[in-house]
Amino acid sequence: MRKLFITAAMALTAIGANAQKVKYEISGIVADSVKEVVVIVNNDKNQTYKFAVTNGKFTANGEADKNDLLEVGHNVSEGFNSIEAINDGEPIELNLIENTVKGSSQNTALGNFIKANAADEIRMIALVTEYSELRQKKTAEADARIKEIMAEADDIRMKGIKSLLEYTKAHKDDVTPVAFIPNVMYDLTYDQLAEIINPDVAYFNHPLMARPKKLMDGLKKRMPGAMFSDLVMNDTEGKERKLSEWVGKGNYVLVDFWASWCGPCRAEMPNVVAAYDKYHAKGFDVVGVSFDQKEDAWKKAIEQIGMKWHNISDLKGWKCAASEVYGISSIPSNILVDGEGKIVASDLRGEDLQQKLAEIYK
Repeated sequence: MRKLFITAAMALTAIGANAQKVKYEISGIVADSVKEVVVIVNNDKNQTYKFAVTNGKFTANGEADKNDLLEVGHNVSEGFNSIEAINDGEPIELNLIENTVKGSSQNTALGNFIKANAADEIRMIALVTEYSELRQKKTAEADARIKEIMAEADDIRMKGIKSLLEYTKAHKDDVTPVAFIPNVMYDLTYDQLAEIINPDVAYFNHPLMARPKKLMDGLKKRMPGAMFSDLVMNDTEGKERKLSEWVGKGNYVLVDFWASWCGPCRAEMPNVVAAYDKYHAKGFDVVGVSFDQKEDAWKKAIEQIGMKWHNISDLKGWKCAASEVYGISSIPSNILVDGEGKIVASDLRGEDLQQKLAEIYK
């Protein structure tokens, strides 16, 4: 299948301690032009094994932990053509031309699901390719078509999420959902993640669930009703500052996650500036938390935009403390915190931010 787009540590320890090695035997069919396929274990590039193809057929043998995810594929002009199966000790038959999987009952079920969604996945690839080409054109026709593409792609994405959730709920007793959850986790809400990632499911302690669990924990920390979590970063003068210096001190504070290189963040900033100018005298405050890596670019953007509020960053990009603490996977993002330090809303942008502040300061 072509790819589009405390708890976790304990789980990984438990898996490692009880891991049972199982031999896998995979036979497969690919296009005659393919000379080599690779087997990737648990999406780990360090566990990549190569196997020769002869006249469109291959056999892959090896050993991995029981229930590891085996991704088998080869390079194609548009990326990487692959299909997944679970290493459960039973022989596996793959067809990377027709997108089919045969083997144990769980691998057959996985293959049926892949096959059922193959057409939408191929269509999505075509839309992405067309979108990339149209972005180079500066015409009204191209802009109109881009809007159509985005609408269709969103429909396919929502359909795919619905299908995946239905499949996952029906397969709580096997580990096949690990083939999909890490790839779509950023499209799921906290409630959706919490429903499919819980101690009652068979795949809860699977190594591939570590990242989804981490994301879920971060989303929980910025849900309305939760108390804010502190951050320690430096201000523009290089002085170490804590978020708690400004948050939970009696005033509403917007903690705004952004970066100088982020176009959508820059586009949203005039709205934040307007909100700050309108309500700051009434107690409203803003703390900008930057995902920048280059100090000069960060400071220059602050000056250009007119960000008169507090600004902090550890200049670690996506590895910054905010990403770890709040599970931030895309920006712009924000949380609005009340005077007691309780989160009242998140990801308020545009008119939504203005309306919320108007309710508070009426």
